[in-house]
Amino acid sequence: MAVTPNAPPVEFARKGANPTLMTLELIRGALRQAPGPMNRNRLLKSLSAWGHGTSRQALNAALRFLASNGVVVEGSKGLQYVPEAEGRMLETIQRKRSASRSSPRR
Repeated sequence: MAVTPNAPPVEFARKGANPTLMTLELIRGALRQAPGPMNRNRLLKSLSAWGHGTSRQALNAALRFLASNGVVVEGSKGLQYVPEAEGRMLETIQRKRSASRSSPRR
């Protein structure tokens, strides 16, 4: 991944884990259609059933991107789509995001 000296630093792109726009849209669509929280394995199966395979690394990168934009949240029961968060919900998402950035990665 070549980056020019004046380019801004990348936050989500990783070697071998760069999801396409189609992958992002399908993940968002799968989570929107889900009746409740869904785990990563079920999400990968949904994508596969639609004829779109992706790696777990690309899935995780896409989920990090969607979560940073407040579109997806992860709780103890799995991942869930958040329709246009505002007010207290947006504050909660941002607080959780800040806490997860400050804690060490697993």
